[in-house]
Amino acid sequence: MANASGSYVSPTWIYLLMLVMLISGAANTLLMKLQVRTHVPTGPGEEATGFSHPVTQSFFMAVGECLCLGAFYGKLAIDGKTEVPNAFPKSIMIIPAICDLTASTLIHAAYVFIPASIAQMTRGSIVIFTCLASVFFLGRRQYAFHYTGVVFVATGIAIVAMAAIFFPHGEQRSEPSRSATLGVSLCLVAQIFHAAMLVVEEKFLRNYTIPPLQAVGLEGAFGIGIITVALAILNPLGFENTPGAVYQLGHSAVLLVAVICSVLSIALFNWSGISITAHSSCVARATIDGARTILIWAVELLLLWNVFHPLQLIGFIVLAMGTLLYNRIVEFRTIFYYPEDEEEKPLVQKGQDVGDLEAKPVVLTTKPMETQK
Repeated sequence: MANASGSYVSPTWIYLLMLVMLISGAANTLLMKLQVRTHVPTGPGEEATGFSHPVTQSFFMAVGECLCLGAFYGKLAIDGKTEVPNAFPKSIMIIPAICDLTASTLIHAAYVFIPASIAQMTRGSIVIFTCLASVFFLGRRQYAFHYTGVVFVATGIAIVAMAAIFFPHGEQRSEPSRSATLGVSLCLVAQIFHAAMLVVEEKFLRNYTIPPLQAVGLEGAFGIGIITVALAILNPLGFENTPGAVYQLGHSAVLLVAVICSVLSIALFNWSGISITAHSSCVARATIDGARTILIWAVELLLLWNVFHPLQLIGFIVLAMGTLLYNRIVEFRTIFYYPEDEEEKPLVQKGQDVGDLEAKPVVLTTKPMETQK
């Protein structure tokens, strides 16, 4: 199997990358859910509570992304390169980093209210906001298959939300409708910021060729700085409790291991996803994304973190179909008109991991674009 540069890549290596991406992606989501389910006191004599510190958790996510920067420069050293090719102003990554951190923080907050599988499925709503962004901000024409895909996605999201709101599981039973609605709403708002990140990258980064691994690492590096400032403001105001988070980490081995593993899984997920984008096909990425959601759901059911309901299965199928239609992974040429590649370059590319915030979209280097967590 040949990659984009024409060099041979072993199929075994590709399959290994796919396995790493699947496991690390599912592990990251499940580890985040494990953190909020692990109850530890936030200080001496305090009541045990879950590790619900969305901004602090986003800080750990940024650390994981920043590890990709080390991998990028390590690869340059291995290749014997002394300088970074295609230099660009690093500051242009700040706005995408802010959008990414905001989206991630909202998702982390949502894990308190809904199962990880529901959150993962709800992330598919990025297709809806991407379609709107394409029309109103980028001036791109959307075709009938795009709008059909959006309708399927919206219907799937509605079904999944109904399953969460009207058929709650354990942690939602006290105030099921309120908590599930809040959790789903947080996920939906997060995707608005994710779509905004795509628009910013498309409009302002199109003039630069940015290596994907470097872009992810830079977003993480800027993210660390931004969150550090945010925590310095939010802690005195009582909106975040970082000292309490540190106390919890110091008094729970399970929680500490979960956080460390989540940081590593972020780095592995981005690295493997970028490698697959460079060496494999859009179908492989889409298959892994669907399998990731199923794996998260299966593990949740096995651990009794969730209960099975047919509505969630139906919603997932409808949502997946909409995503496949929108990204032209499944085409119905007897029904829809499909433009040639030069006529249409969609903001959400074939094979993009539309349900993930943690894998970042980066532009103008590899096709299809590599994404998000």
